[in-house]
Amino acid sequence: MKKKAYVVFTLVLLVGFILTGAVFAAEKYKGYARGEIFITAQELNQLIQAKDPKLVVIAVASKTEYFSGHIPGSFHIWRPDYEADPKTQGGVTDNLLQPEGFTKLMQGLGVDPDSKVVVYDHKYDATRIWWAFYYYGKTDVRILDGGMAAWKKAGYATDLVTGGKASRLGAWVAKITYPSTRVDTPEISGLKDRTDAQLWDVREDKEFCGNTIKEGAFRAGRIPWGVQADYVLVKMKENHSEWQPGAEVQKTMDRLGFDPNKQQYFYCQSGVRCTNWISTLYALGWPMDKLHNYDGSWIAWSMDEKLPLEKGCPDTTPAPWQKK
Repeated sequence: MKKKAYVVFTLVLLVGFILTGAVFAAEKYKGYARGEIFITAQELNQLIQAKDPKLVVIAVASKTEYFSGHIPGSFHIWRPDYEADPKTQGGVTDNLLQPEGFTKLMQGLGVDPDSKVVVYDHKYDATRIWWAFYYYGKTDVRILDGGMAAWKKAGYATDLVTGGKASRLGAWVAKITYPSTRVDTPEISGLKDRTDAQLWDVREDKEFCGNTIKEGAFRAGRIPWGVQADYVLVKMKENHSEWQPGAEVQKTMDRLGFDPNKQQYFYCQSGVRCTNWISTLYALGWPMDKLHNYDGSWIAWSMDEKLPLEKGCPDTTPAPWQKK
């Protein structure tokens, strides 16, 4: 009798574990395997209201954006703050600060090893800092899904006064922990003859087709062996700071031909928009060692006149047998 009761008890526990796992899986944020990299406006507001001493909120925004209304208590940084000196990068602008510089920047915001860092933006810059933190070893940083627009939509207060300063220096130290996540021109040039990797151009049509050139670049066009995957495809149309559900992004990836068995390389104008795709694939469960950001991106590639480029929009008209 005792043996039968033990078996029944074990079965109940097993079913409980299975159901608990199923519920947990069902609760993954927007269907992302690593949905914990995101935080909602409601969750962030709770942390702020609780006056969590470990919380550090970073607004990655232009001065105009920040001082037109920001999340109370958030610290302000913008691209010049985390850009390496071009003289140290072969003249290429917008590369990421070296470890020492990034350490100084984040310690100035009070970031400790155990800080609960949340980054937010007004469009697509927050993922750049999320990626930088990951590259330098802090892998628990969270992105505010929906950015400032979601915060305002939720009806939470905004601050117009000058951004605050940390009460003390933080203790976190940036160390290159995942070196393969940042690549340079030689790696991208070498992709031409590789069959185990894919290169994605995440810029908009005008840039991809060579019809426009953004400030900082030297030539218009695209890398010949890159395939377009505009970063907006992972975002909601009405708010480019908010992510599409994971299932919708997966459909887009299947349509574009993302191959999970291959290394994934990304470039844009200066390595910022790339990180939207990188963070999305990571959230979907892809291993970080398969996701590579060409930090110098089109600025670096276009600077070297010996490197090839293409112009013109590829013909995407379906062949007769492909039409329904």
